Parts: sequence; C-alpha cells; structure tokens
Amino acid sequence: MDAVRSAAIMPPAAPLTYGTFCLRYRRASDLDAICAASHDPETRRWLDDPPMDAEARAASMARVAEAWRTGRSAPLVIADSVTDQPVGLINVQFRDDDVATIAYSVFPGRRGQGVAPRAVRLAVDWAFSDLGVSELLLEIDPGNLASVRVARKCGFEPAARVVSRAQDEPGRRDKLVFATRKDQTGAADLLTWLRLARCPC
Repeated sequence: MDAVRSAAIMPPAAPLTYGTFCLRYRRASDLDAICAASHDPETRRWLDDPPMDAEARAASMARVAEAWRTGRSAPLVIADSVTDQPVGLINVQFRDDDVATIAYSVFPGRRGQGVAPRAVRLAVDWAFSDLGVSELLLEIDPGNLASVRVARKCGFEPAARVVSRAQDEPGRRDKLVFATRKDQTGAADLLTWLRLARCPC
C-alpha cells in the first residue's frame, strides 16, 4: 500500500513564487510539455518513471486529483512566473503525517537557470508552514551531482545511503538520502536564501 497522510491535501491558494519561478497546481494545458520532457534522455537517466505514453497522458489529471484527495502526494508544476509556462515538475510525496519526500525534474530548456534549488526551497517552506510536516527528504542517485548540490544549497544534510539489493533489476539503484527538519530551519533560512541568490545552477 502507498504511504499517505491521514487527510487530504489542499493545494496552495495562490502560486508559491520566488523571483521568476513559481509552484502551482498542474493543469491539462501542461501535459504537452510534461509529455515531451518525460522522453528526454537526461530525465530518464535519473528518474524511474517511464516516458509518458497516450494511456498515461489520458489518466494523468485524474491521478493528480487522486493524489491530492487521498493525501498521498502534492504534485505541482514549476512554472515561469511571468509567462506561466511549465518549466518542471515537483512533488511532495508523503510517507506519513510527519515525513515526506520531495521529487523534482526541470525540463531540458530551463536547466542551469537556478530553477531546481528555488523550487525545492519553495516546496520546503510550504510543506513546513502549511502541511504540518516535520521532516523532508531528498533521495538522490549517487551519480547525480547536480541534485546533490541542490540538496546542500537548500539546507539538506546527508542522512543515509540506501543500497539496492537487486543491482541487476531494472529501476533498482542505490540512493543517497538527504534530510532537513522543521526545527533545523529558522536561523538557517537566511543563509539558505543567500546561497540561492548567488546560485546559477
């Protein structure tokens, strides 16, 4: 059974904005960009999800609504705050009421522009302030050095290494786990935002 929290999740009443990027609810109009990005080789290198086919696309918005309704996860789009065009995806995936994992992907044309760290920080602040989460995790492939840098820039600290016991099984791989806790933010927030202000990644 999928991990969930005990109540439905309410989407943000308005987009969560930092500079030229924001997090907002996913829409049917985002699907062309989402589908195209799902076939990108760099995206497929790091994510377990298969490329979006016609069947997955047709069921996509229903799955999004179900995720919010059941409390399983909070799937959002990373969008350009000026044009409203989607530039990536981010999802807060609940293990229980207190702990969630953040997963994200930046679309090919917007990598290297500081999208990922700003989106992650927005999701962290929202989850801690509005969703009652006490701990957030990032699970990262050891070879994904860009995501390791994002984790550190956003104030996450190394917590564990999960070693796959089935190296020859498709989709199974080692993961580095980074964590941040609500009671560790506060004083560290200013330093984190200053890091992001200088971050070109």
